[in-house]
Amino acid sequence: WHKEELELHGDAFEFGSSRPLDFGHWSAHKLEQISNYRWRHGEAVAIGVALDSTYSYLSGMLPEADWKRIIQVFKALNLDIYAEELLTAKSASGTLEVLAGLNEFREHLGGQLTIMLLRGIANGVEVHDLDDSRIIESIELLRDLQDAEGHPQEETDGSERHQQLSTLPTGTD
Repeated sequence: WHKEELELHGDAFEFGSSRPLDFGHWSAHKLEQISNYRWRHGEAVAIGVALDSTYSYLSGMLPEADWKRIIQVFKALNLDIYAEELLTAKSASGTLEVLAGLNEFREHLGGQLTIMLLRGIANGVEVHDLDDSRIIESIELLRDLQDAEGHPQEETDGSERHQQLSTLPTGTD
């Protein structure tokens, strides 16, 4: 039913040429692929949101206080903000695989790249181009932050991380 409804009427949550629900997804889909699905979709999207938020901050669009608040939320939730595959997975030509994710996302969107970035918390802006060197700088900053904090990726393997998540309250009590 849902698929047919979307085809007939579209999704009420989608507007513009990018969709707010795609925030953080361009890199998340590639991270899932290059990690051989070691990262669950939600975990990869969290890392993608951290990446897009950091890119927004380094581009001068997102105020530092807002960026720090976003990263603090991930830390409070014990979520990773970095995955080593983002800097280690390379194509035969030596290009980072995550950068190829942009072209794949462009195809997913029908030809024109449109990425949602942030001007502030809950204040998105669509952009049609990302700078490869700034993407790498963003990933490196997240790596350094995670390394300094001793975040979950290095403390647990996937099964332990997933067990920790499953013990969170569900709100059905």
